Amino acid sequence: MATELTMTKSHSPHEVKFKSDTDPHFAIVEILKRATGEIKASHYILKSDVPQWLSYFESQGFTIKNSDNG
Repeated sequence: MATELTMTKSHSPHEVKFKSDTDPHFAIVEILKRATGEIKASHYILKSDVPQWLSYFESQGFTIKNSDNG
């Protein structure tokens, strides 16, 4: 997985960020308010579950805006 991946949805006040954790088995998913950057929700998930989370947000109309393959 990329170090950071951002998903956005037209007309949504939120964006979703997937970030690598220091532990290589986990990832962090944050739902942020676009206007303020305020974290509305945060999830600590298994890295192997990232594709399922991506599919879920894509099914909700979010698309990948950018990814940092750092």
